Amino acid sequence: MREILDDRVREIDGRIIRMGEMVLESIDQAMQAFREQDAVLAGKVLENDRLINELDKEIEHLCVTLAATQSPLASDLRHMVSVLQIVTDLERVGDYSCNIAEIVRDLGSYRVKEPAGLREMEKKVRYMLDSSIKAFLLENEQFAYEIAAKDDVIDELRYRIHRDLLRDLKEREEDEGPIVGLILIIRHLERIADHATNICERLIFMKTGNTVKF
Repeated sequence: MREILDDRVREIDGRIIRMGEMVLESIDQAMQAFREQDAVLAGKVLENDRLINELDKEIEHLCVTLAATQSPLASDLRHMVSVLQIVTDLERVGDYSCNIAEIVRDLGSYRVKEPAGLREMEKKVRYMLDSSIKAFLLENEQFAYEIAAKDDVIDELRYRIHRDLLRDLKEREEDEGPIVGLILIIRHLERIADHATNICERLIFMKTGNTVKF
């Protein structure tokens, strides 16, 4: 019985790995579409979100079935609860990538100057999300604390870029749409980092039973 449960947990974790890969790819493609003003690639991000949503539902079904048909211990139940929360976080990240893709399509062929710090912010956000998934799969509680601590850096980057964009907005007499789009993009990236922090919190709950908020 225990062997069956462990096999199912590994199966679920494998799907989390796949979902994480898909979500990271959606971020990469959305930001590439922004830099290259590629509406076709932006459309691909939107299309692939359906697959992310389907995998979310599949993992949820596996967790519910496992809890109902096996005899999970308290630690197993915490694992499954954490998984359900994490796939919700990943699904939301996919939605934020779609939001960025929508902005790209709305901008059309308008040339947008990339603000200083955006590439750094994107890189750090991606690292946080990728690392939070790895920390969960490795059940590395200390790594989770280290990742979550980086959220303050993201907040500072967002503040700095936002400040510069607002200054540019005040200097413009027209065409404020692109700057508003950039402000929304950095907001979406910040929210992705918040979900990476959430994943770290889920891991700590799974390992200790304690609820922490960063």
